[in-house]
Amino acid sequence: MILLPFAATASEPTKKTDADELFRARDDRPVLSVTAEQLRKIGIEVFESKRLKLFSDIDPKIAKSLPPLVDQAYVAWEEYFGKLPPARDDSEFQINGFLIKDKSKFEKTGLLPVNLLDEFHGRQVGYQFWMMDQATEYYRRHLLLHEATHAFMWAIPNLKVPYAYLEGMAEHFGTHQLVGGKLQVRLMPINRSDFHGHDRLFLMRRDVKQRGSPDLFDIIDWKPANFQALNESYAWAWGQSIFFEENPRTRKRFRKLATSLANPIAWRTFELELKPDLSEIVTEWNLFAADSWEGFDFQRSAIEFHEGQRLTKPERMEIRADRSWQSCRVLVEKGVRYKLAATGQFTLAEKPKPWVSEADGVTYRYHNSRPLGQLLATIRPAMKADDEREPMLDVKLLGNKSVFETPRSGTLYLRLNDHPGELADNRGGVTIEIREAK
Repeated sequence: MILLPFAATASEPTKKTDADELFRARDDRPVLSVTAEQLRKIGIEVFESKRLKLFSDIDPKIAKSLPPLVDQAYVAWEEYFGKLPPARDDSEFQINGFLIKDKSKFEKTGLLPVNLLDEFHGRQVGYQFWMMDQATEYYRRHLLLHEATHAFMWAIPNLKVPYAYLEGMAEHFGTHQLVGGKLQVRLMPINRSDFHGHDRLFLMRRDVKQRGSPDLFDIIDWKPANFQALNESYAWAWGQSIFFEENPRTRKRFRKLATSLANPIAWRTFELELKPDLSEIVTEWNLFAADSWEGFDFQRSAIEFHEGQRLTKPERMEIRADRSWQSCRVLVEKGVRYKLAATGQFTLAEKPKPWVSEADGVTYRYHNSRPLGQLLATIRPAMKADDEREPMLDVKLLGNKSVFETPRSGTLYLRLNDHPGELADNRGGVTIEIREAK
């Protein structure tokens, strides 16, 4: 089951804040008109930690475990974004959360404004958030961390970032695991079972098939209406964030941005810093979006771009099994036929026993409807039109021996087919010889 995006919105980046940036945004939580005892009588209990006061009518054993997670998340937030300024009254940062199974209980007590959650799974306003209970333990925690991240970022004085960044970061910190009780956030899901209900990667792949991937920087201009109208918007905001975070070309520049969120030109500066290698970044984004599977290995999927030279004699090169696309440094030309031979064996997995393959691939397992280990080719032209589909998504199937003619001129890139999350255990590769066919 795919849970619909909760359209949980943080306050607009243009919110009014303290003029003095030495203090964080004021704590706007109201004084409640009902006591804990009165709430308990109607089935709502209060669970409190240093950073979260949680009001809930779900199973108390479950609810009790959630506030300490926000305490751990707070440490992760400050490590990533920097420490929040102190409050004017020197109070500790704490937020209210309302985790709801029966909305009528919360509406009758005034804890839930009428219609606040009619179209949302969750909603954050200032130092408070409201969320409906979820069907799985993982997604309940995910949504809680998402909303709590919004509340933390809202407290940053004079926050000035694109709306999609707020949603992407909330999703980024919501994507988590618990290992021995310790919270780990900002993860790439490694499977669907441990991240049940996340499904952002599936939504991205499906959207690519139906509409194509959105432009990497168009996402930045999305407004709240985009997130309310399109289910996949949250998936793309998260996908953009984790791409910028994990891609070797963008990682350092993106992480530097996180500590400059009050700077009105910080995001523009980030965009300008990417310009020298923007073409390569956009290509890697398009390839990630189209093949965004659990465990996606950004390091091994990173491409070393090298323009090819016209073939004047047979050329030989090594293609590794543990990498994605690799430049042959050969310029293939439209209308010219080429002959390619691949020799050697490589290992695609070590367990339960070594899976040994040649460039024809092994037909007992497939990725993207192609045998694992099969040699694949694509062409990267020197130039492409702005509205043109990513050329490197057009893949040609090769093998041990192939004769082919390319539909366009450009640099030849090769890879041995495998799941993008399963490259780390591959060993070896093949030797390629390419020449013009007579």
